[in-house]
Amino acid sequence: MKALSREQLDNLLSVARQHSETDYLMLLVTFQHGLRVSETLSLTKENIANGYISVARGKGSRPCQHPLLANERQPLEKLAAGSKGRLFPISRVTFWRRMQQYGAKAGLPEFLCHPHSLKHSTGRLGFVGGMTVPDLVEYLGHVNPANSLIYAQSDAATASAAFAAAISPAVKSAAAGGRE
Repeated sequence: MKALSREQLDNLLSVARQHSETDYLMLLVTFQHGLRVSETLSLTKENIANGYISVARGKGSRPCQHPLLANERQPLEKLAAGSKGRLFPISRVTFWRRMQQYGAKAGLPEFLCHPHSLKHSTGRLGFVGGMTVPDLVEYLGHVNPANSLIYAQSDAATASAAFAAAISPAVKSAAAGGRE
């Protein structure tokens, strides 16, 4: 799965913000609401109302209505108020190129410099942060709960650290000759 760590995400957003507040907001909204590129790029001022973002999801997913988060509410409402069309009037290719550019400057591996890694990061960081699979199903608009299970999968480094922590008392006990 192509998900960013919290540190990688923070670095990416920091680089984007250095270049453009609008690009920063675009990436932030994409991550914070688990959007696909097409969903982010289709946002208009009509999608932002009364402190909520409403999105018609693609690929057969259910639409979502999420509260705007504190770090996005004011800039997103300001952008919506001044917009006559799409909030982020760029192409999918331009979004992709900016993600590659900002990701490279943030020191991300090339395979993570893809816009869809933001959606995967929403799911993975949400799960690691305590969201349940049913929470993820609802938040990401999945129709099939199995689609959200991918975010519960571990990686080699995390699994190895968890194993070391799990057996640590047994290892200490064995090293002490069972006297612990």
